[in-house]
Amino acid sequence: MRLVPTYQPRPSALHSARAGVTTSFCGALALVPMLYDNPLVLAGGLAAAVMAGIAAGVGGELARAARLTLPLALLIVIVNPLVYREGETLLVRGGELLGYRIEITLEALAYGGVASLRLFVLITAFAVFSACVDPDDLLRLVRRVSYRSALTASLATRLAPVLARDALRMSDAARCRPQRPARAAVARATLAGALDRAVEVAAALELRGYASAQRPPRYATAWSRHDVRVALAAGAVALTAVAARVAGAGGFEAYPALEVATSPADALAVVLLPLLALTPFAGARARLGVAHA
Repeated sequence: MRLVPTYQPRPSALHSARAGVTTSFCGALALVPMLYDNPLVLAGGLAAAVMAGIAAGVGGELARAARLTLPLALLIVIVNPLVYREGETLLVRGGELLGYRIEITLEALAYGGVASLRLFVLITAFAVFSACVDPDDLLRLVRRVSYRSALTASLATRLAPVLARDALRMSDAARCRPQRPARAAVARATLAGALDRAVEVAAALELRGYASAQRPPRYATAWSRHDVRVALAAGAVALTAVAARVAGAGGFEAYPALEVATSPADALAVVLLPLLALTPFAGARARLGVAHA
């Protein structure tokens, strides 16, 4: 679990903005790998996500997410040229394995690298989301839509570590016995304990009136300056990504020959994406304090 980015309150604009606004900012960053497969634009999107994360003080969380993503990205780079042999530039002509001739082309290798880069950018954007958005505030956004689902999600996020500790303790106790029980028996005991705990929690919630819960009232709160700055940055990043794509940026062809577009729109997107991602942290108004718009 240390590899998974987790939220901790920090003095940054992304942490201070409301959950919905920071979520939209991270969604704008994730829009880049969804729209583009050009490695130059993807590099700009990766730089935008990494720089925003470092400015928000979650660089360590992003590093842990990168260590989690790197093996999967390398697997894509390795597997794609082995299973897809299209392309004009032959790099390796191997033998046959189970009737399959091994041929590795430059185009297949490049396409695997681009696919892994897209995955890397997407997971980095979600890592910023996981490290900067308070899950409790995020659940409060959906409680007016489905308050029972929000309550279920809240309980699940808090009971999952409890159930993991129960399973660990049962496993430790099982190792102390003369004849160690099978793993299936330990799993059944853990499942039975989880069901018992669920019944107890349900009974406690019913006694406290959650069975007759109603949709909570809407409370309007004024937007802070951090809400405004992060929302504007999210809109600018999303608009830049979409506008550059409409303008013809992001051209990339792997087959039959490798072609990477380098138009002015591509260069503009590469420069603008990191700069726009840093705008919530720029200037004196980015400092924390009484955050009124």
